[in-house]
Amino acid sequence: MATTKKSTVQKSGTDAKNQGSVKKTSASAMKNQSSSAKNRSADMNASAKSSGSGMNAGTGAAQKNAAEARAEFARDAVSLDDKAIISDVLSSQKSLVKLYGTALCEVSCPKLRTLVNSQMAECAQDQFDAFLYMNQRNMYPTDPAPAAKVNQAKQKFGQQKSEMKK
Repeated sequence: MATTKKSTVQKSGTDAKNQGSVKKTSASAMKNQSSSAKNRSADMNASAKSSGSGMNAGTGAAQKNAAEARAEFARDAVSLDDKAIISDVLSSQKSLVKLYGTALCEVSCPKLRTLVNSQMAECAQDQFDAFLYMNQRNMYPTDPAPAAKVNQAKQKFGQQKSEMKK
């Protein structure tokens, strides 16, 4: 047993020495990489300086052309049609109506409640206008409700309203 412990101690001592040499090697490698990166950077700066102001003028034109190309690409990539735009408006208006409704339930100041309520009503009207725009252009088709179902819904909600008043 004593031999096993001794060999383990010797191994761990050897491992520690190896790790130390690995650390030293890594540090020197990093130092070499850092100095070679500095040399490349200095070389690039020197070549830019030696080419003079003509380089700067060419670079400015190249940057302008690149910016124009990026702008053109962005315009092409973001070509939204009417349906995409109005769908986004409708979705935003629906979200705003929900947020105003939540705010209205949380506000205790009567003047602020009136303001939030009027803003919610205006937003709901804007949402309905967006819906009508889409519906008239077959972007948001709906089926007309049968008269019997409309009357049934009126009766149902009328009963619930009268029960709530009791």
